[in-house]
Amino acid sequence: MSKFLALFIAAIYFAPIIALTDEINMSDGIWFRCEFAHSQIPPEDNCRMLDDDGFQVIKGIVHHVKITNSKEIRCRHNRVGNCFLKNHLGLRAERTEIGPIELSEKSAAVTWLGCTQNYSLTKHLNYADIVPVGELCWWTPDKHYYVERFRGPLKIVEEE
Repeated sequence: MSKFLALFIAAIYFAPIIALTDEINMSDGIWFRCEFAHSQIPPEDNCRMLDDDGFQVIKGIVHHVKITNSKEIRCRHNRVGNCFLKNHLGLRAERTEIGPIELSEKSAAVTWLGCTQNYSLTKHLNYADIVPVGELCWWTPDKHYYVERFRGPLKIVEEE
């Protein structure tokens, strides 16, 4: 029993270090911004509440994903439906193409409207930090994007 307890304590103690060295695979899944993060300040709630705007990479193309049916009332600035708990089920979203993306372990380059923006990717225990690097495209705000992979099912609604 004591070996199990020691292993469990070691796993908890070293989990943040292991998470920081893990590769970030943005091409896998759908990612949403953390609702209670600010432009330079990490999320206050370890990214439990997600913003209704996110992204998905499909075959080298990044797409904007927007939740359409959230009824959450605990969003920042009391905006009903502009966020959702990351374990919420039954969500639906619209998806629109943005443009090509090149991904590596710790960086991404997104091309939109003729300008390519480079980003650094940093993994944290409960979220990833995406920060623009180098010269900013005209469409790029100078802010951190704190994001979390959404692990639940999500129905994509086709635009009509």
